[in-house]
Amino acid sequence: FNLWWWKDLGTIIERRHSSLYLAALFLVIAVTSNLGQYFLAGPSFGGMSGVVYGALGFLWFRGKFDPNYGLELNPFVIQMMMFWFILCFTGVFGNIANGAHSVGLGVGAVWGYISAMKSLRS
Repeated sequence: FNLWWWKDLGTIIERRHSSLYLAALFLVIAVTSNLGQYFLAGPSFGGMSGVVYGALGFLWFRGKFDPNYGLELNPFVIQMMMFWFILCFTGVFGNIANGAHSVGLGVGAVWGYISAMKSLRS
């Protein structure tokens, strides 16, 4: 599931920017989201969900704050991902890496916002 989302969201970012940009985004979000999860719950976790939420946050905020970017995520995608985000906090699915989701989304959103502000200034 995470790899499917990464393929879709990552491809959008890579086509708009570059493979190097996507790799940098991936590494920063992967490290920060996994550190966040580690400090929140310890070493027993794994997966790509923090990176996926980071890509979501990046595209969501970049498109929202930079109308010249020419790309906005479908509102249904955002709603569905945020519904899943909140649902995971209920515990109904067991042990979920909510720290990774949260930090990934936050880092991606901040990166998207800063990118949008830089683009609008130039």
